[in-house]
Amino acid sequence: MDVSTIPLRTRDAIEAEVRRRVDAERARLLDLLHPAATRVHFRRPAERPFTAAERDRITILFGGLTSNHERLITSVFQSAGYNIESLPTPDVASFEIGKEYGNNGQCNPTYFTVGHLIQFLQRLEAAGLSRQQIIDSYVFFTAGSCGPCHFGMYEAEFRHALQNAGFEGPF
Repeated sequence: MDVSTIPLRTRDAIEAEVRRRVDAERARLLDLLHPAATRVHFRRPAERPFTAAERDRITILFGGLTSNHERLITSVFQSAGYNIESLPTPDVASFEIGKEYGNNGQCNPTYFTVGHLIQFLQRLEAAGLSRQQIIDSYVFFTAGSCGPCHFGMYEAEFRHALQNAGFEGPF
């Protein structure tokens, strides 16, 4: 066999063939792990809009920030005509409630904040409000980020814990 007559493939052609084979194998392995029929992609939960027209009947709850931030937020929202309530400083019971309803491995600020929110909502319920009245009358305002720690996942963690506690709604 005369090797001088075999056509040479270009580097781009070889890389394209390798890429095609790797992609095909990745798809095969993914289908073994999660068959396409059962694969469900994450979608951010739909949020109920909170409009200015609702400001007279809905109270904005927030907490877990510094006292200066909380005073500033209260002033801004109150001057715009919103009902707003800062949750008091959480306690150890809040931490325990946060651990009960939240995911394992969260950081302590998340346990305290979400636990305190749930504790507050449970107190509203004990005072006679139904869960639906609570869900319809309150929204929770918090900070978020896409930072390197769990801070970027607080919203999802709060939703998860609220859902576990039976307060699934527009928080």
